[in-house]
Order: sequence, then C-alpha cells, then structure tokens
Amino acid sequence: MAFSRGTEKIREKLLASETGALEKTGHCPLEVGMLGLSPYELVIGSLGYQNSYRLFNHQEGTRCERLFELGDNWISLESGRAAGTFGVLAASVSYEQELIWLVRALSRIGVPVRSADRGPRDPIVLCGGPVITSNPETAAPFIDVCATGDGEQLIPVFTGSWLDTVGSGGTREDLLERLAGQPGFYVPSLYKCDTGEPPVPISGAAPERVPRAVVPLKGVPVHSTVISSMAHFRSMFMVEITRGCRGRCKFCMVCKVNDPFRAVEPANLIDLIREAPSSARSVGLVGANLCDHPRLGDILETIVAGGRRAGVSSLRIGTVDKNLLGQLRACRANSITLAPESASPRLLKAIGKSYDPARLMELVRLAAEQGFAGIKLYYMIGLPDETDQDRAMLTGQLRELAEAASGRIKLSLSVNPFVPKPQTLWQDCSMMKTAAIKKVLRQLKKTVFGISREIELSWQSPVEATAQAVLSLGGRELSGSVEKAALERVRLLDCLAGQGVELENLLYQREKLTSAHPWRVLECEPSLKQSPNGG
Repeated sequence: MAFSRGTEKIREKLLASETGALEKTGHCPLEVGMLGLSPYELVIGSLGYQNSYRLFNHQEGTRCERLFELGDNWISLESGRAAGTFGVLAASVSYEQELIWLVRALSRIGVPVRSADRGPRDPIVLCGGPVITSNPETAAPFIDVCATGDGEQLIPVFTGSWLDTVGSGGTREDLLERLAGQPGFYVPSLYKCDTGEPPVPISGAAPERVPRAVVPLKGVPVHSTVISSMAHFRSMFMVEITRGCRGRCKFCMVCKVNDPFRAVEPANLIDLIREAPSSARSVGLVGANLCDHPRLGDILETIVAGGRRAGVSSLRIGTVDKNLLGQLRACRANSITLAPESASPRLLKAIGKSYDPARLMELVRLAAEQGFAGIKLYYMIGLPDETDQDRAMLTGQLRELAEAASGRIKLSLSVNPFVPKPQTLWQDCSMMKTAAIKKVLRQLKKTVFGISREIELSWQSPVEATAQAVLSLGGRELSGSVEKAALERVRLLDCLAGQGVELENLLYQREKLTSAHPWRVLECEPSLKQSPNGG
C-alpha cells in the first residue's frame, strides 16, 4: 500500500532522530506490530513499550515493528508497511485514556474493534501494561489476549504458543485456549460476565483466577533500545533500577501491580550504564522510589564517570539527604521531584505515608543551596475523609515552602484529585465530585497567587480525572460508551447516560463487595514463589 509523501516525510524524520532501531531480516512467521497509542515523543519514553519491542525481536521466528499514526495512516516505522498487515497487534497500555485510543486505532487500521467480530484473517490483539494488569475488564470486549504481569515471562510464552498453534496451521481459537492455561494470560472470550458480577470461565482451559506473571530481575536490566532526539526526554538512555515499591500507599496502583519489590543487580546496572550508546546525552533512572535501591550512590557515580547527565524520577522525602543531593548535582540533575501528597498528618497516617514537614522545608533549602533550578511537588485533594481543615494545612505548608525557597529555587506544584484505583487498599473509597474538585482548585489557585507568584501551579482536569476513574473501575458494561467515545470522538462522560452507566454508584457512593469487582478474575497478590521462573 502506497502512502502519501507527507506520511513518508514524517516517518523519515522520526527515523533520522533515532539510534538503536531493530531491523530483523529473513523470514519470520510471526510478525508483531507494537501500537504507539500516545504521541511518538511520549511512547518512545515508555520503558514498557521499548522492553516489549526488544523482547519480541529477541524471540526466534518473530519480528516486531513499531506502529504509529502518521498523518492519516497507521504504518510501521521500520518498514513503512500498513499496520493491518501484521499478524499480531500488541499494545502496552500505560494510561486509562489509551483504552479509548486503542479502540480508535483498531478502527482506523481496519480491524473489527470487538474481538467477537474478528475472523481467521484478522490480527490477534494482545494488550498488557499497568492498566490491563490492574483491571482488564473495561477493555475486555476489544482485546483477544490480556497479558498481566512481567513481559520477560509473558512474551516468550506468547510467541512460543503462537508458533506452535497459528504458526503451525492451527486456529486463533487454538492459540487462545492454549494461552488461557498459562500464568499471566487472561482471554476475555473464554469468560462470561453478567453486569455487576466478576467474569466466570466458560471453557475448561480458562482458570477461575488468573495468576500474574512475576519474574526476578536477573540479567540485562530493562533499558532503552531506541534513543531519540525527538523524545519528550531528548536523547535519554533510560534504565530500570527497581520494580515495585517498598512503600504501601493505599491509593497507589502502579506500585501494587508491580509487586513484589525487586532491585536490579548493581553490577548489571553499572555495566549497562558504562556501555550506554554514544548518542545518549543523559541516563534516566526509572523506579517508584530510586532511594530504595541499596547502591544508588554507586550508580550515580558511574553516570558522573561517564560524563552524562542524570534524569531521576520521584524521590521519597524521608530517604533524601544532603549527600544524595550533592551526587545528583554532580550528575548535572537540575531538578528533583517529591510527593508530599498532603500536609495533614492525619491524612498522611491514613495513606500509609509519613514525613517530617520540617524535613521537607530543609530539603527545599538544601536543594537551593546545591544549585538546583527547581523542585516539583505532587499533592492530592479529595482524599477519603478529607476536611476543610486538612486543606487549610496545605495552605500553611505552601507558605512555609515559599519562605524556604526564598526565590532561589522554582517550586512547581502539581495538584490532582484522588482517583480510586483497582487492587489498591482504597479501591472502594468514593471520589470527590467534579464540581467540588473545581471549587477546591479555584480556591487553591487564589491561595497560591496570594502567597507567591513564583510558585507554578498545575492540575489535572477534574473532568479528565473523572473519566480516568470510570475507565479504571468499570467493567464490560462500559464497552458501548468506550466504543462511542472512540469512534465518534466525543467525551466519554457524555456517552455514559445513554448506555445506562450511573456515576453515582460507580464513583461517588462506592459500596462494592470485593467478590463483585470486575478485576476479581485476577490473582492480585503474586509472589516470586508462584512464578515458574521465580528461582
């Protein structure tokens, strides 16, 4: 299929910005297209996407190419082929909104959006990532195979199963039944699901509960395969140093679906960083809290020795000290990110998180003294049982922060509504209504403006947060709304009423029995001992 010159020019520009793209030659029976559901500059910065791309290409008889919507066409970056020519379409779903974009992408590619409508000539749609691992049911009618857990185990099993079934003359049904019996694979078509009830198997091949795939972090650490000057973090070589989190915050889904906590072997990390591609200007360290790694100091020293800048994700307030800040500055890190979440000791105790407010102020002063340009601070509003008094404490803390910064360092506040998430301890807590969120944010904006015009305030749209909660907590009853929002390009919340979905029960008056959760079909407490590769 020939594409327009404009599409080809976009493709050529993206390829010219990259190093490390994999081009597997020779005959490969299994051809996988990795869908980039978000814009290129964000997708290329996803380690989940990059790791899947690399793992697929490392499997015998398998070629994987990256698919993006360029102009009006979904095509492969590597070969320029149309997306619909691949036997498997795979996606790593990192954000709830991407579920809508998945349905839209399938339609644009020319694949029936619902799995029940696909035939033997249609691609298998395989989806994984944190959103699928937490609750696959919202998107279940659109997906053939849901992969829950670690790709290091899931991808070799999937490719081997495909080669032994479809690749050897079998049917897609043969593949689905075989995968259903493997840890980490949930095949929605092999389960029935009545509204308000969790899925129930209708095939002997499908287990009542699907165990998550979990592996120890041995061998080469997860890292960037492709480095791009057009990525959001330009020319950054990203490396995973931990998976999971030692913290047990009751609202956190990402840490929950990455349990148990695992730290990458220090020697493997240091060797990998030393051998980072010459095109990498910086090394990005990825983990829920980098300070959980016992050899973080040695890792930072390796980055300094290599003459590269360090990019760091969020740090826990109680684990940061003057020495660590000094090491980060030696790596030419310009900013740090902290997540106080709340200024109320009562709420912090309820969350399962604690820090000394005086310590936070001290870190701001130390960061300013060390020459950091900025600190990003994440807060939440609408937490369970939150009161006006709790929010007043945030006002007081912001005044102290502004005083500690004294104009020497930029403070960037990101304030976001609490969204109940599957598999967390607060999965059944109610969410603050949209109008109430807007009122709190308006007041906070006035407060910040009155304290200091040098504090930058940002927040997630209350409407987007509500849509996120719907997609996060829903089941198959949402499929009509998701499909309508995707294909007609209208807001999800505007589609719900016509499909009989009421926000009151779903979000604002949550009284779900644990046995009725849509994600009840998943084993939510995995361990390395349960994994075939647990070691």
